[in-house]
Amino acid sequence: MTRLALVTPRYPPTHAGGGEISARLLAEQLHARDAVDEVVVYSFDGESTETVGGIPVFRLADVPQYPYSLPNEIAYRKLRAVGPDPDVIHAYNMHLHPAVGRLSATLDVPAVATLNAYPLVDWAEVNVTPSLKRRVYERTLLRLERPRLLGQLSNIDLFLPLSSAVERVYRNNGLGDADYEVIPNMLDPSFSVPDDGSEETDRVRLLYVGYLRDTKGVRYLIDAMDRLPERVELTVVGDGPERDALTERAAGTAAVDRIEFTGSVPYEEVTRAYADANVFVHPGVWPEPFGRTILEAMQAGLPVVATDIGGPADTVPQSELLATPGDPASLSESIEYAAANRDRIGRENRQFVDDRYHPDVVVPQFHEVYERVLRD
Repeated sequence: MTRLALVTPRYPPTHAGGGEISARLLAEQLHARDAVDEVVVYSFDGESTETVGGIPVFRLADVPQYPYSLPNEIAYRKLRAVGPDPDVIHAYNMHLHPAVGRLSATLDVPAVATLNAYPLVDWAEVNVTPSLKRRVYERTLLRLERPRLLGQLSNIDLFLPLSSAVERVYRNNGLGDADYEVIPNMLDPSFSVPDDGSEETDRVRLLYVGYLRDTKGVRYLIDAMDRLPERVELTVVGDGPERDALTERAAGTAAVDRIEFTGSVPYEEVTRAYADANVFVHPGVWPEPFGRTILEAMQAGLPVVATDIGGPADTVPQSELLATPGDPASLSESIEYAAANRDRIGRENRQFVDDRYHPDVVVPQFHEVYERVLRD
């Protein structure tokens, strides 16, 4: 049994993106299962003290994102001031991991850190086109501060990448000698979709859910639509900087009348979209750490077509559904296979995520690493 401090830049309900949802699930599942004696969350998204889902949450400050040295210095000083007394510190959602490494060394308390993003890596290394602001930062301040931040990170006892793809990136970018243990995201056991009330039809309804930026590869999915039969329709749920360009790209295809962009929708409508779909498509072109929407689609009983890169390649169990990144022809072939076998694959996926990503399976993995770093 262990007292755990969970340190994260943001924590629900103030923010509720995929990383925040995963942090909340971890804290609440550890608490609910008595896997640790105590879980306390320290976040940096305001100034308040509250209880969220039975977990004490101390919001210590608002911190900027850049340059990374500044939020990490603020976080370190704030954490020192409140004087946490845990047995283990768990850093989540990346941006404050150096502060946790420094705190671990100061307090002589073991620390673990989930790796679910690439903030200290030049984005070109992971096939991401940086904004002008990010490009300037990488060529100036980040180049200067990266050695010190990596030095602070090296105080962390064990890194927990979400996938083997994330581990490979970090081994090749400054943390080659670190210790790693892959622990994936867990599914949300409260997630459910409404019954599919639509009539039986020969139409095949494809679904993409996510942020619309170039790394997500949605442009290749749109191009693939021209290769698919007219009975195939595509719904794109989400928003982002690429939306206008994607809408324009769709308008230039013969499939324009079969492609719908919904924009951002409330969560309840997202679950409705899962229920209405036949095949989920995740066409990313970068080593995405994981992909929570893939778990949700599998929980909904959908076949998932993804690309053979990053965390999704670890998650999708059917090799026929892993397309070549950036290749519309390969995507269309995988989509047709998924559509033809959707009932069987949907059943397989429901069982697969329950066997591999249910909290009953994932939470004991965290408990084991906490015990390991305490022993060591």
